[in-house]
Amino acid sequence: MQSTIDIIKSRYSCRSFNKTPINENTASALFEYFDAHNHGVFGLKSRFKIGTVTAGGVLLKRLNTYGFIKGTDEFLVGAIPNDCDSLQLEEFGYILENIILKATELGLGTCWMGGTFRKSIFADLIELKDDELMPAVIAIGNPANKRGFTDTLIRRIAKSDHRKPWKKLFFIGNFDTPLQQSQCDKDTNTALEMIRLAPSSSNKQPWRIVKIENYFHFFLCRTPGYRDQFVLEKTDKADLQRLDVGIAMSHFESTLSSLGNSGKWVVDNPNIPVPNEGYEYKLSWDMYA
Repeated sequence: MQSTIDIIKSRYSCRSFNKTPINENTASALFEYFDAHNHGVFGLKSRFKIGTVTAGGVLLKRLNTYGFIKGTDEFLVGAIPNDCDSLQLEEFGYILENIILKATELGLGTCWMGGTFRKSIFADLIELKDDELMPAVIAIGNPANKRGFTDTLIRRIAKSDHRKPWKKLFFIGNFDTPLQQSQCDKDTNTALEMIRLAPSSSNKQPWRIVKIENYFHFFLCRTPGYRDQFVLEKTDKADLQRLDVGIAMSHFESTLSSLGNSGKWVVDNPNIPVPNEGYEYKLSWDMYA
């Protein structure tokens, strides 16, 4: 059985699938996971469905972000109550990334389509209600044996193999002091590295984490102009970088849990000075809770 760390490292944005449908045993295992893990850390209720939307490939609208999905007719669609003033988008990103890691463990390929789908195409699949939000759609299926040209091209455009260094992402006490690996134990260092490897929209990595005593405080560091570019009616006004924070949460908690560590998500703003107005406190991990 693969470890959580190996699963995180092996996951990639798959855009080339082998055209075979997901087999019944794999689908059943994934549906069981949906039922057991459809809630967020603060009680968000979500629902998911896998289904066929079109035959053949789907041309996504933002080639400079994702490009083509080829070889699968199957998509994972999620819906949540439309109340984005709370932490619901972060919780949704957390839930969905946990599902994606489970799909990866089962041998499936996946690709986030947070800013590249039209609501009208996928709303019928999940029977979206008027008071619900559909923040993201996932292409899912059996991956092709070899990554296609599109995978390589889009990966190069998004610089998916390039990640920010620790000193740009993790801090101690304040945003002026980078966190050194010697200031954390081995398990925590591993969990932070799994955040550094986490996927994010256009590989912007908009998370920043400040360690203060036993707390790891998660901040959203917005990319200038990025929200205006992607918060569009056709994507149901999903705020992609908030989803990205949820993905970071998933990698951090799942790694620590797999290594035998406990902890709890809390809202406990440290009220420390931030570098600019683009920084937003979101939530914290209490290692001793």
